[in-house]
Amino acid sequence: MTNTFRRHLALGLAAGCLAALTISLQANSAPAQEELHALFVRYDRELDGPAKDKLAEQIDRVAHQKYATVSRLYWYTDLASAKTAARKYGRPILHLRMLGKLDEELSCANSRLFRATLYANQDVSRFLRERFILYWSSERPVPHVTIDYGDGRRLERTATGNSAHYILDEDGNVLDVLPGLYAPTAFVRELEAGLALAASVRDKSDDERAKLLVDYHGQRVIAAKRDWEGLAGMRWIPGAAQLLTQSPLAEAQLRTTAKVAIELPVLRFFAKGLAPEAVSEDQIEMWATAGQVLYGIGDLTNATALQTLRVELTMGRAQLPAPPPVLDEASRALVVRLHNGVPRELRATGKQLDAMIARLEQAIVADSALNQLRLRPQIGREIVRRGGRTDFATLNAWIYAEVFRTPKQDPWLGILPRNVFTGLLGDGVVIR
Repeated sequence: MTNTFRRHLALGLAAGCLAALTISLQANSAPAQEELHALFVRYDRELDGPAKDKLAEQIDRVAHQKYATVSRLYWYTDLASAKTAARKYGRPILHLRMLGKLDEELSCANSRLFRATLYANQDVSRFLRERFILYWSSERPVPHVTIDYGDGRRLERTATGNSAHYILDEDGNVLDVLPGLYAPTAFVRELEAGLALAASVRDKSDDERAKLLVDYHGQRVIAAKRDWEGLAGMRWIPGAAQLLTQSPLAEAQLRTTAKVAIELPVLRFFAKGLAPEAVSEDQIEMWATAGQVLYGIGDLTNATALQTLRVELTMGRAQLPAPPPVLDEASRALVVRLHNGVPRELRATGKQLDAMIARLEQAIVADSALNQLRLRPQIGREIVRRGGRTDFATLNAWIYAEVFRTPKQDPWLGILPRNVFTGLLGDGVVIR
C-alpha cells in the first residue's frame, strides 16, 4: 500500500466519520435508518481488519448502496415508502433510475461513477441527506462482459447503460430530470433549482402544477440555448457536435464522456464492428472547457477572467484551461481505493494516480456541459410538449429510447444487430 493511498484513504475515512455525526435521527426515524446510524457508529470505532470489512458489507445491505460507509446515505428501494417519508418530512424525492442495482459492484458505469464521485463527496452527501428523500430503481439488468485470458486472469465489466436523477414531488410526480453525470458543484446547483421548483408546486392543483412546469422548463430550454450560443462563437465549440452524430449504439455509448472511457475499450474488444470510434482528446477538452465556463469551475470563477477567456478563445489566442480539481478528499480516496484494488504489482503509482484522476475530473466537467447543453434541453422540450403532465413511466420510457438511445423494446441494447455476420452459431446468443 503506497503512502499516497494511505493518506487519501485515511482522509476519506476521517471525512466519512465526521459526516456520520451529521445524520439526524429526527429526519431518519425509520427502523432501517436507525439501524444504519448505529452501524456507522460501530464502524467508525472498529479497527481495520476482517471484522470491519464484514461490517461494511452489512452497512451496504442496510443502506441499499455499495460503499455506503463513505457516502453515509440511505436509499429507499420502494417508491411507496419513499413517498411516505417525503410527505412526512416535506422533502422532494431524488429518484435514481439506472441499469442494475446500486448495492451491487457491477451496476451500470454511470451509477458507479455517481457512487465514487458524487455520493462520496462529503458536501454532496450532506446536501442529499438534509434536503431529499433518496430512492433508486432499476430500468433493467446491466449487461456483464467477462474476458477470460485462459491463464487464470479475467476482466469483468459492464457493457452499456445510462442513468438519470429524477426530481419527484412528495406524490411521485416528475418535476425535473438530470441525465448522466455532473460535477459535484454543478450537481448541487441544479438540485437547488429543483428544490425551488418543488417548493413552488407544493400544494398546487394539477392544472397549476402543469402550468408551472411548462413555464419552468420552457425557460430552462431558452437559457440552455442562450448558453450554447454564447459558447458557439469560440473556435472549439462547433466540432463538439460530433459527439452526438454516430450510430444508435455509438450514440448510446457517447452520451457521457466519463462512461465511454470505461465501456468503449470493452465493446471494441468483443464487438469491434459495432463499437463507436473513440472520442478524441480534443473533443473531451472542448466539452470540459465548456463545463468550466458554464459552471465557473476551477480558474473560471472570476467574472473578469471568464470574460477575458471568452474573448481570447473567440480570437484563437488563448490556451484551453487545464482541467480543474473536482473530487474532494473522500471521493478521491474512494477512487484510489477502487482503482488500486488489484495485486500489488498492478497498482498505480502516485504519478499514475494523479494522471488518472485528472483525466476523470476532466471527463466529469465535460459531461456536465454535455448533459446541460444537449441532453437536458431535449428532456425539457418533451415536458413542455406534453403540457407538464408527464408521469414517470411515460417520460422514463421516452428518455431511455430517445435521449439515451437504449429503448426497452431492444432487449440486446444495440449489441445484437441481425445485419452483421459474426461467424458464430446464432451470433453467440445463449438463452437459459
